[in-house]
Amino acid sequence: MFKQSVGELAARPHIVAADATVTQAADVMTREGVSCLAAVRGARVVGFLTETALIRHLDVDLDPDTSILEYLSRPIGGIPRDMAVQEAVRVMLDRRERHLPVMDLGGSLFGLVTEKELVDALAVDFMVENAVCSDLMRADVLVLAPERSVRDALDQMRAKSADCVLIVAAGRPTGIFSERDATAKIMGRPERLPEPVANYMTGPVISVPLEAMVYKVIQFMRQKGVRRVAVVAADGSLAGLLSQREILAYARRMG
Repeated sequence: MFKQSVGELAARPHIVAADATVTQAADVMTREGVSCLAAVRGARVVGFLTETALIRHLDVDLDPDTSILEYLSRPIGGIPRDMAVQEAVRVMLDRRERHLPVMDLGGSLFGLVTEKELVDALAVDFMVENAVCSDLMRADVLVLAPERSVRDALDQMRAKSADCVLIVAAGRPTGIFSERDATAKIMGRPERLPEPVANYMTGPVISVPLEAMVYKVIQFMRQKGVRRVAVVAADGSLAGLLSQREILAYARRMG
């Protein structure tokens, strides 16, 4: 398993000027559909900006013209492009990161590898493993009722270090509010904070049954362009959440 190297998976990062505002950066993330930007000054990468940094470390009540500079993670700890996928999975989980900078032999930035690329590379290995969603899913899911406010959702995501909250009514998932939703729909719009989170969730939520084969779910997630799915019981009630992070954690144990 894990025969590929990260250099085969890494993609060139999307960039934003280092002097951009948080609103400008959020607009780029939304337009490009990415969760990480390389901040550049001239031809030099000075740091990386993630959705997580915007949502967890930036109070959305602040001036939308706030600079991104203080929220950048510095470009250190890159991994070599010939690193095996197995080792990259270990590094990503140990660092609790969703993105890793990949460096060429000269020490220059070659690209970024994300949870998505690593998970996609694992699909064949999961075909052999025959794992099902109930083996991997997280049962302790952060949930909110549809009428709770956006502010409540953001506060709970920060408090629980969660990247999303499932919106649940009568025990069934009806939508999801994620860092992507907050970046695209809330950043720079503080007047939306008191409104019901249901107004800005993504719905209906994409869900899979408890007994779904993980390799098929990986393919399904790739097709739908999502990082996580709700796992539901036969009666449609919420059983858990399966994200790219749980898939990588299980793959590490497989290795």
